[in-house]
Amino acid sequence: MKKLFLFLAVCFTYARAQAACQAAFTYTQSAGTFNFTDASTTTSGSVSQWLWTFGDNSLPSSQQNPSHTYAACGYYIVTLNIFTSSFCTSSISDTVLVTSGFTGSFTATVDTTTGNVQFNAQPASSHAIYNWDFGDASTGTGVAPTHLYAPGTYTVCVAMADTDGICSDTVCNVITVYVAPTNCSATFTNTPIGTGNESFTATPFNLGWTYSWDYGDSNTGNGFFSTHQYLASGTYTVCLTVTDSANNCTSNFCDTVNIAFPTSCPPSFTANGLNGTYIFTASPLSIQNTYSWDFGDGSPAGSGVVANHTYTTAGTYTVCLTMTTQGGCVGVTCDTITVVTGVDESSLLPGSALFPNPADQDIMVSYTLSSSANVQLQVFDLSGRVLWSADKGSQAGAQRSDVDVSSLAPGVYFFGITANGQRTILKFVKS
Repeated sequence: MKKLFLFLAVCFTYARAQAACQAAFTYTQSAGTFNFTDASTTTSGSVSQWLWTFGDNSLPSSQQNPSHTYAACGYYIVTLNIFTSSFCTSSISDTVLVTSGFTGSFTATVDTTTGNVQFNAQPASSHAIYNWDFGDASTGTGVAPTHLYAPGTYTVCVAMADTDGICSDTVCNVITVYVAPTNCSATFTNTPIGTGNESFTATPFNLGWTYSWDYGDSNTGNGFFSTHQYLASGTYTVCLTVTDSANNCTSNFCDTVNIAFPTSCPPSFTANGLNGTYIFTASPLSIQNTYSWDFGDGSPAGSGVVANHTYTTAGTYTVCLTMTTQGGCVGVTCDTITVVTGVDESSLLPGSALFPNPADQDIMVSYTLSSSANVQLQVFDLSGRVLWSADKGSQAGAQRSDVDVSSLAPGVYFFGITANGQRTILKFVKS
């Protein structure tokens, strides 16, 4: 019978712990922008941290009530995780529907040496369907089809829709197909020369012709021989226009160029700070990269390879760095820091002390609890990074624990004693 009562007591205690907090949220939307409102509840302590993910591979948010704009229509799973001052965690997910963000368009590039036309629809997505009416009683499918025309003017339409049937659009444009005389037709070859740079050479060469280039990324150039640097990976349609003024002849030749930059560029960062003021330093360093910082406390984002930030409230924060390279590679890394501000030696737990201090191999922490409390011990450096942690469970009265600090580098550290959500901070020196 005692075992039965003990089992019931454990189950009841577990159920109470599970019910101590519950994540919840509501939202309103306007087009693709959603305003989320935290509606979480807790029966012990208060919610101290929020972590939102929006289901579209964007950066998470640590704000209590964030707003988020989706770039494309579709279904997205939004998840809220909460953390309370009494160490309770809870998570909830919901699906939101975005019905905006699908406005179609297309470009048409005419090869005047053959009458072949290259079409490119926007937005380009593997999760969309494209049906073309080429205007000459022919049809086609795909995001970037080609079609051979006889000289003339045509009305081309494309109907596009996402594969979930949520969003659709139809757009039509008039194109004119012109086939140039053979006496000024020209083509080109291209050669990669590194870091997004390409060289282009026209064929044939004629001193009486002018050569104009459209590199397919909104940049242009001139000359029989030309070089260009692309800033992002992708497939570009490059067009060469040749003009022979003496014979009133113009021709246009287009071909695709594939540019590939590294697809993986994980950054890292270091954090150094004291009393709430931190210096964050990103790696790798490049003047061609951009760096964006989320400090995890709801403050405006920072920028630059080195960022300074001051936290006004002690606590644990998730700091995220987003690095974008010149080639369009985006890397994100996140890490947690524990911020200690306003250490007050007069407000320590009764009997709290560290011995010896400075310490070389082991350090003993002692403290006294006037009533039963759940205790966690931590060691962290001046930047707030937790180096060691141990949950001691429920304790009461005078307590002592030995901690091995032999692996720490010489310097100043903090020892944290957390009892029922209230933290005591002690400084010590590793010799």
